[in-house]
Amino acid sequence: MFVTGHAEKAADYYSDIYKRGYNTSGYYPLYQAVLQIIGRFPNPRVLELGCGIGDLGRMIIEAGYPYRGFDFSAEAVGQCRRACRQGCFRVGNVYNPDDYLPNDYNIAVALEVLEHVDDLRVLAQLPAGVRVIASVPDYDDVAHLRLYRDIQKDIIAYYAPCVHVVEVVTAKGRNAVTGVEQKIHLFHGIRLLT
Repeated sequence: MFVTGHAEKAADYYSDIYKRGYNTSGYYPLYQAVLQIIGRFPNPRVLELGCGIGDLGRMIIEAGYPYRGFDFSAEAVGQCRRACRQGCFRVGNVYNPDDYLPNDYNIAVALEVLEHVDDLRVLAQLPAGVRVIASVPDYDDVAHLRLYRDIQKDIIAYYAPCVHVVEVVTAKGRNAVTGVEQKIHLFHGIRLLT
């Protein structure tokens, strides 16, 4: 794994990006893959960490699955609420244990989030037995703390203390800020008892 040396960004950094017209259409193939994974499990109830502007949340809700999401950008949450009025979106922080409550979910989704934060600390917030669906990039960005280049070392072995990774799929996504097509690793697994 490559540690970039970049500093973690504050909510205002992302709010500024969202205000400029953040477009997630390049991530739709990734979102479709997430919906397929969610559909494999009986009675899915989803919590999304870092829901951004809510496009994935809207798709999950439209697929008929119970959903709630949080993001630390008030601007993003405002856009979520305007775009998907039936959704349960709120301002929250991945480091605050109270933002994961109530524990009424059996799937936690974190797409393009873990590389921006202390990922192991964030995953430790999840209850044991919860299914984890996450994506991590292998490209640099000023807001990425880590790059995940080697699937075996940087995903399966790295997350092994807290998540039993069942599957890793490498997909392409178009970066919502730069518009450049990038490689993204989508994985899912089960949160382990630690």
